[in-house]
Amino acid sequence: MKKFLYLFLSAVIALCAVLNGCSDGEENGSSSSSQSTAATDTTVKTTGEKIHMNDSTLGEIWITELEGVPVNNIDNSNFTSDNTFKYYNENGNSASAEGIDISSYSGDIDWKKVKASGVDFAMIRIGGRGYGDDGTMYADDRAVEYINGAKEAGIKVGGYFFSQAISTQEAVEEADYIKTILGDIKLDYPVAYDWEIIKDDSARTDGVSATQATECARAFCDRVKKHGYTPMIYSPSRELYFKYDLSRLADIDIWYCEYADVPTFYYQFSMWQYSTTATVDGIDGQVDLNICFTNVADYD
Repeated sequence: MKKFLYLFLSAVIALCAVLNGCSDGEENGSSSSSQSTAATDTTVKTTGEKIHMNDSTLGEIWITELEGVPVNNIDNSNFTSDNTFKYYNENGNSASAEGIDISSYSGDIDWKKVKASGVDFAMIRIGGRGYGDDGTMYADDRAVEYINGAKEAGIKVGGYFFSQAISTQEAVEEADYIKTILGDIKLDYPVAYDWEIIKDDSARTDGVSATQATECARAFCDRVKKHGYTPMIYSPSRELYFKYDLSRLADIDIWYCEYADVPTFYYQFSMWQYSTTATVDGIDGQVDLNICFTNVADYD
């Protein structure tokens, strides 16, 4: 009798667990699909190869190599530097362009001095979306001025948008907003999707799943391309490794952020942001520095 009672109670407990699990699933599913997508709703193909590496941001990590994603072939011994910039060479020839990225916080800029200092290109903030629940979009009020000034000085120009998109609809809206701001302005370098995890603060994107983050990036980049721009994704390693499915984004250039002597990211990237504390003649205050690898990019 005791054995029967034990089995009966075990069965009841198991049934309750199943019912509770179904209930939780329905409750989670009742939220808007634009807010997030379950992290288990996609299958990522891998080569099965485990890669052991030391990332300067995350420390020692293991990653599983993704199928179909180009691998970084940069030889770190080919880097040189001076008091301001890093350079990359292959077979004794230059294989890089040197650049900055800026927003209206940089204030008044003497673009001729910037050009004379050795800057080849500038990535300029076009606009962004706020952290708050309403996610109001805004234009950088000096974006067009900066673009025109850089071009007149002979500096090639690209742009970026600080995204806080939580749905593919919002990502497309952001790409359309960029077109509204730029109008008929042509860019030499890409338009980058800068979607970041906001640390030390609450943000509307806190609950966005890896799948939804990937789909937002895909939607933004596809829309930007339809508007005639080259798309790019800006990100540090933590998002690239753990928030994006790079196999869904393998055809899109990466602008990689890592403040280090040499880059450590495993997959291929076209541009590297390596400093936020540099000084460049023509700009008051500190500025971000970037290097574009012309051996893997269609622009130089």
